[in-house]
Amino acid sequence: MSANESVPSVVWIRREWHLRNNPFPATGVARIGGTDARENGLLYEPDVHADQLRESIEKFVLGMSFSGLKFGYLWSAGVIPGESDARGFGKSVLMQHLAGAINADFGSTVYQQAGLDEADAREIPICSLFTGFDTAHVRTLGAALFAAVEYAVKFRTGDGPSLVGQLRRRLAERVGDSDVKELTKAVADTHRTLRGRTLGPPDDKLIVALCDEAPNAAADYLTKISSVSRSRNGALHMASFLLFAAAAGIKHVLLCCDQLEDLASTTTTKAKRDLEIERFRDIIVETLPMADMVTLVATMHPRASMTMRSAWSLADLPSFDLTPANRLRTVELPPLRDAIQAAQLLKPYLAAATKEDAQREDELFPFTADAVVCLFERSARKPRDVLRKAHVVLDAAAKRNLSRITGQDVEAALDVPVQRGPGQIELTESTGMPDWSRG
Repeated sequence: MSANESVPSVVWIRREWHLRNNPFPATGVARIGGTDARENGLLYEPDVHADQLRESIEKFVLGMSFSGLKFGYLWSAGVIPGESDARGFGKSVLMQHLAGAINADFGSTVYQQAGLDEADAREIPICSLFTGFDTAHVRTLGAALFAAVEYAVKFRTGDGPSLVGQLRRRLAERVGDSDVKELTKAVADTHRTLRGRTLGPPDDKLIVALCDEAPNAAADYLTKISSVSRSRNGALHMASFLLFAAAAGIKHVLLCCDQLEDLASTTTTKAKRDLEIERFRDIIVETLPMADMVTLVATMHPRASMTMRSAWSLADLPSFDLTPANRLRTVELPPLRDAIQAAQLLKPYLAAATKEDAQREDELFPFTADAVVCLFERSARKPRDVLRKAHVVLDAAAKRNLSRITGQDVEAALDVPVQRGPGQIELTESTGMPDWSRG
């Protein structure tokens, strides 16, 4: 290859920048549980929204354990007041991070971060589950609750045990025996203590699988359950898991529910949406063991709020309005404040993609400081938008074989110069959408 011949972008990324790949997500849409670290939210940097994470712990976690909070709402209201599309602020990954932090030691560290001492932190052990709605498979509360049990069974960080694995070990310590029969007996004893309304007998096969010492027993059992049964009986599977958790000494469970707005999708009829929202009250608020143990924290944004407000109010569920009067159950993720926050967002992605033998003095390499400023200024101030554009910019710079990426390079990659002829509408930078204000 001659000195003047360009190097393929992938070769340049790996050889000259010492990165394994383009570090940034192409979509920026969190795929919780996925294997691609760029898209699964595990490169989340808590300091980007440190204040809101702390606020979430104080309002949702302490509110659940000490104040009886049943519903909390994690909001993104948009960059512009009244904006209908307020997605991409990082709600999903913040909730995933919070759930993982709670499950690491059953809430002890999270409690202490909020100011409790070690003794108080051990007094009320908690765990957390993660679930979410979508327009493909999870369109009912039952299906969402089933997905939460799957999270407990399957999700793990690195080589650590799943939440169920941790709970089984805790249960065995409490019982003083690791035999499956003894563990299932302890769960059955917990079920007999229930005095109020339940969904009926728990799923005994699931409980046995949860108590089985084989690490994949519960996952194998859940895999065989049909999609119809998941939707119809998901609440029963959740109740069975909660009995198992309660037998292990867990007092409360923070259920993080993502994409609640999909209940407001145009593909969901009003009648079905109203029915599912009624089930939130019937199952989460009125049925044991959910009513005693579960606090639900749901994501919310303006478009979903407008569509769901009437049904939510008719079901007599706690208001999700983002108002001062409702401040004890709401947390709002704001837009990125400045380029410093944008840099905090980018650094974990660059670090994760850097080769082990690379010598790197600048955490933002190959970006220069002015490149990050320019990237922030040309984003919609949403984390998702910054990451997407960082992906585009890095690819464009690699194709040009640049040693560093400057502010001018960011402008060149994101701006779309168009010659305006008679009757033409100039395209806005980076989006390719018509700028009607200039027409």
